[in-house]
Amino acid sequence: MSVSQIKLELARLPVTQQEELASYLVQLKRLRNPQLRREITRRNASRRKQDWISVEQLKSHWGK
Repeated sequence: MSVSQIKLELARLPVTQQEELASYLVQLKRLRNPQLRREITRRNASRRKQDWISVEQLKSHWGK
């Protein structure tokens, strides 16, 4: 299947499924970024409060 065919099929999906796919593709792109992966790992392991973010900040950053 060509990229053009995939795009045509994706255009036929309901908006909610298109948004889910877009989110998935962004996640794949981020997983391929070693610098971002290291930063996430470091922050997850950190006990320093300045490395944390609030749920509100997270929602604001991700647009939800």
